[in-house]
Amino acid sequence: MGNRLWIEGVVFIILGLIAEIAGSILKVLNATKRPYTGYAEAKVVDIIPVERDRFAQARFRNRQAAVFEFFADGKLIKIVDTKDTYPCPYQINQRVRLSYDPEEPEKYCVVGKEQMYIIAVLLNALGVVFILAGCLLFLKYALRYNL
Repeated sequence: MGNRLWIEGVVFIILGLIAEIAGSILKVLNATKRPYTGYAEAKVVDIIPVERDRFAQARFRNRQAAVFEFFADGKLIKIVDTKDTYPCPYQINQRVRLSYDPEEPEKYCVVGKEQMYIIAVLLNALGVVFILAGCLLFLKYALRYNL
């Protein structure tokens, strides 16, 4: 019975370390797949109607575009969203995370809550829980014997 607690504690600690490593790898992979290296939190300051080109296959003649405002290297940048959506998926004063090109801040992409990032955070949390459980089992094993 005594050795069983020690073995279970070690197994939980090893599983926790594996989960932590897997979560860290997923976070790195998620960060490297983005096309740009600059990050900013933009604010939607306006939603404007933009005329579609005449060859667009849509029911509406206009689309709604969000105007993003953010700071890149101390400069205020205002850009109009290029997504062809109607209605606009954003609201005025909404905060949006952007990834942008530091050389040309007008080149950007909206960073959402990617599934891989969410899985990485969950793996890191699970790793912490497993490591704590392993430590508690090891302490329970150690307290059984008078040192």
